[in-house]
Amino acid sequence: MRLLDFFSVNTDDTVSRREALDQLKSVGLSLAAVTMPLAVLGRSNRTFAQSTSDPVDILNYALTLEYLEDSYYRQGLNASNLVTGDARTIYEQVSQHESAHVAVLSQTIEDLGGDPVSFSDDDFDFTAGGTFDPFNDYPTFLLLSQAFEDTGVRAYKGQAPKIAGNDLLTPALQIHSVEARHAAEVRRFRTAKQSASIKPWITGSESGSAPDAVYAGEGNATQAGISLQSLGDYSSAEATGAYDEPLSKADVAGDGGIAAPFFA
Repeated sequence: MRLLDFFSVNTDDTVSRREALDQLKSVGLSLAAVTMPLAVLGRSNRTFAQSTSDPVDILNYALTLEYLEDSYYRQGLNASNLVTGDARTIYEQVSQHESAHVAVLSQTIEDLGGDPVSFSDDDFDFTAGGTFDPFNDYPTFLLLSQAFEDTGVRAYKGQAPKIAGNDLLTPALQIHSVEARHAAEVRRFRTAKQSASIKPWITGSESGSAPDAVYAGEGNATQAGISLQSLGDYSSAEATGAYDEPLSKADVAGDGGIAAPFFA
């Protein structure tokens, strides 16, 4: 992850840039790029002329996903001897980011006069009905972490066309790059732990490495109507790895979406 549809806000009644940054500092978030989408909320609604008219609904969607990730990483770090060494240092920072996202999104929704959604750890089932055991098995913990991070990268790309041409595009792409770095780190940990050849980026459908829905459509080797393999001596993996396919909100949070099995 990931703020996802958070970037399609249309409102005048928002927190200021300074207030947003202060809120982030108060919960210990130091990654400047992550503050950018929150900062731009204070701008005129002329910037968001082509955006959605229901910012609270969008923010609550983003907040729901942030709660999911916050709970996942917190429970993983609290599990006895599950995450150790270098990986623990990284995941502690990622967990702080997710907690900060929850705090800031909740406050922003309240500032807009809305009611933020709220979830407890009991609201999530990270076994997906008994399919996984992430808090007792480190490789499985890494696998689902990769799935969540890769989903965030593709979800950001899915929102980019909605904000092309306005001031939100730059911070959205900054967050997209942060998500990609997180995903690459998780893949590095998986490679080290499993002695497997896992690329730092998504390659094809990656069947067997995560729930199928996470990588649906990633086997596409055609962009703008052009077969990438026809442009040179490129393998299928090279062609499909050159682009991440976007995910819609329905792909992520709809019935049967990627996140659906992880809600109790």
